[in-house]
Amino acid sequence: MKNMKKYIVASLAACVTLSPMATIAVDGPDSPVSNEVKPIYAPIYDRGDTVDGIDIIDPVDIIDEVQIPDYIEYKGKIAEIDKSGNTFRILVKDNLDEPFNGMLLYINENVILLDGETKDFITTDELEVGMPVTTYYHKETIMLMSMPPQLAPDVIVVNTSEDYSPVYVSGFDEDLLSTDGSSRLVISDETIIIDKDGNQLDKEAVKNRDLVVFSSIEMESYPSQKIVDKIIVIEKEEQVVEDSVLESGNLGTEADIRILDRIYINDEEISLENEIFENQAGIKMLPLRQIAEALGYEVTWDNEAKRAELVKGAHYTAVTIGEDNYNFARMLVSLGTAPVLKDSRTFVPYDFLQEVLKVNVEIIDGVINILE
Repeated sequence: MKNMKKYIVASLAACVTLSPMATIAVDGPDSPVSNEVKPIYAPIYDRGDTVDGIDIIDPVDIIDEVQIPDYIEYKGKIAEIDKSGNTFRILVKDNLDEPFNGMLLYINENVILLDGETKDFITTDELEVGMPVTTYYHKETIMLMSMPPQLAPDVIVVNTSEDYSPVYVSGFDEDLLSTDGSSRLVISDETIIIDKDGNQLDKEAVKNRDLVVFSSIEMESYPSQKIVDKIIVIEKEEQVVEDSVLESGNLGTEADIRILDRIYINDEEISLENEIFENQAGIKMLPLRQIAEALGYEVTWDNEAKRAELVKGAHYTAVTIGEDNYNFARMLVSLGTAPVLKDSRTFVPYDFLQEVLKVNVEIIDGVINILE
């Protein structure tokens, strides 16, 4: 898993309708996990009726246009767990017999892990190979389109018991109507409302927010009305890449990197002495010496020629300030951006890593990870 080659970074918003990851598998001989959620439905109630002491609110007008849900659901079983380096990731597959099936999920401190039966938080230490899980990720989540695709989800629910509660993840407006118009929440004084750290919140905290909703009763209306047992408020994280599909080898032209001084090389974090910056053309420029030396290169500087030379065994390359010609394997490679001097340090475009040094690069949750 660790040596898996990365391909392109894509915006899920651009491919959600075409991506096989956005589909939900159906029961069958090749599907190890049932994707059928069976909530407890009550009969159709009229306006003003009361269920368990809760007044049923009026349904809103039916929305003419069907909208894509905020969060995509993917069900499967944990096939692999990788705790190497500074990352924790799991491979979830809905068909264990297919070699390239599934999704590789990066688990960080922002991912909400839940037990579907108890509705309580769990830790990564409780995850085991073979566990059936349901993953939820926002439709605009950035996905690495490798084999299998990789992303950092928002919520993972472990469904080890047949008695797990139905879960609904979506954004809601001030009237507690989901953004796709399909569901409205009915909150009682018994409803538990917390954030991802377990802190209790009041009812106002759920308005105009993204929520994880546990409900055991759902009214057959449109929109459906969910009588809510528990709500967990999702704290939105800033996206790493926005509205872009980046071609392999051209990451530097459109990548919007959130954390500019954090980089991992072979899963080991290094703190950059000189921060990544963006030039006037929007190209991300990286400090050459520190990254190259962390990759095992010997770097020498020719002040007269304004040229940096990199040597690692038989691998030699050179860059000259102001010249968009990068020496690689006795050939000159053009990247569209020349190296520059900034604060007496040489900076090269982001593409230099893949096109000249020939390393794999991934951006996960705002952190650049370089893999040889």
